[in-house]
Amino acid sequence: MRKGVYVLLSLSLAMLFAASVITASSSVQAAEPKRGGWMKIATDSTAVGLDPALAIAFASSTYFEPCYESLLRYNKNMELEASLATSWEQPDDVTYIFHLRKGVKFHDGSDFTSEDAKFTFERILDPKTASPRKPFFKSISKLETPDKYTLKITMSAPYPTFLEVAATWYGSIVSKAAVEKHGTMQSVVIGTGPFKLEKYEHGVKGVYKRFEQYWGAPMPYIDGYDFIVIKDETSRLAALRKGAVDVGWIKNAQLATLLSKRKNLKIMSGPAVRQQRFWFKLDRPPFDNVKVRQALASAIDRQEIIDTVMFGHGVLSACIPTACVPYGLSQAEMAKLPFYKQDFELSKKLLKEAGYPDGFEFTLITSPHSPDYVPCAEIMQRQFAKIGVKMNIEQKDWGITLKSYRTGKFEAIMFAGVWYPGPEAYNYNMFHSKSSANYFGYNDPKLDAMYDAQHTETNMDKRIKMWRELQRYMAETVPCIWPYASPPRYEIVNKRVKNYSILSNNSRVLIRQAWLDK
Repeated sequence: MRKGVYVLLSLSLAMLFAASVITASSSVQAAEPKRGGWMKIATDSTAVGLDPALAIAFASSTYFEPCYESLLRYNKNMELEASLATSWEQPDDVTYIFHLRKGVKFHDGSDFTSEDAKFTFERILDPKTASPRKPFFKSISKLETPDKYTLKITMSAPYPTFLEVAATWYGSIVSKAAVEKHGTMQSVVIGTGPFKLEKYEHGVKGVYKRFEQYWGAPMPYIDGYDFIVIKDETSRLAALRKGAVDVGWIKNAQLATLLSKRKNLKIMSGPAVRQQRFWFKLDRPPFDNVKVRQALASAIDRQEIIDTVMFGHGVLSACIPTACVPYGLSQAEMAKLPFYKQDFELSKKLLKEAGYPDGFEFTLITSPHSPDYVPCAEIMQRQFAKIGVKMNIEQKDWGITLKSYRTGKFEAIMFAGVWYPGPEAYNYNMFHSKSSANYFGYNDPKLDAMYDAQHTETNMDKRIKMWRELQRYMAETVPCIWPYASPPRYEIVNKRVKNYSILSNNSRVLIRQAWLDK
């Protein structure tokens, strides 16, 4: 029987994101934590729904993550540790038994039990929920509650990354009674986490207070915090400089560098796991033709984009980034992938073979939500023009952009993704033909077979080999273009904030252990 500790060791290679996680010092402070005080944290966008089973935007997760917990969680080194489950067993390749924490309360005062955990996964899997998280848990075939504090999960086949996925906010445990009362949790947040969402003003702020019945006492140490929306990057920078906010992130690498010179601030950043993604509607012309997609990929100078838009703070990316250790290709290997080198003559040849000798015209949807989206699109627009392809850029509000994505109402669409737990989560749910989150209409039987094979492979050496082959195949067939990968954010922290770390997935959940040196 494999115990939880053994499982952690077997996952250690997959957790090597932590090797390059935080560039600033984030060691535990030697001083005794001080209780009390109120923090102000700045964010760049508002939530697009608050239900962890429905909301796909990273912006949403930053709002509800302090309030919800999963069976397991990641520590600051991106290692799995106990959360709502105190321990777990894996008696065979398809069975997981979780022993749940007793005495845990939801924010409404009700008790957390195994029925809530069971209900959470059933809800995600229920077609009526239409959860974009369903592909990550589709291997679950049976959920049982032998008693009030035991959850048994049986898979239809081995799923080696299940624990990693379940530890993210994808597996946030919701109250069965609360969902039955409210229908969805898009506007109501009732979890077991260290903070309660007391007030939410869309587009303005969220107000969080310490949950006095939190099982992890004495955490959290602070009384609470305001989560303030400051969309403009320079305004956020000014607030950090003046000390008007204690924590805030900057996406612009150049601006973050300026702040690093201030004595009252420190900067935290992670590995290049944030991928820029240029998606196509793959079930209709012209992008149903692989040669068209190859032609566009060949017209791109990725390094020009990295140097111009990211000021050099970016790297090449395949369908998974280099930082996805041990599966990712090296930068040298990525440079040699098919259609990764700019070649206008090859692009024109491919367009002619595809039946578009004079090029074509299409519209790309993107958003000014992040400072690199539109500039990246504009450079690609100029590069495509050199092969006779006219790309119109349609800038939309962030929420509308996400809605266009989820409804498949686009010709092409571009925005960045964030860190994912293991290689599969970076694109499996997007491009597998049977995925409910395949908004692109993609259907490639060979790719499906490659995904399915790695999905159940428990031998690490074989999984690594499969993913190296899969990256090359994705580069060859171009269902998506990944112009670059970069650090997700640059977290700027006032030095009066102690014992705080940002995770490599840019989660701020460790605010629970932070305290203020008042």
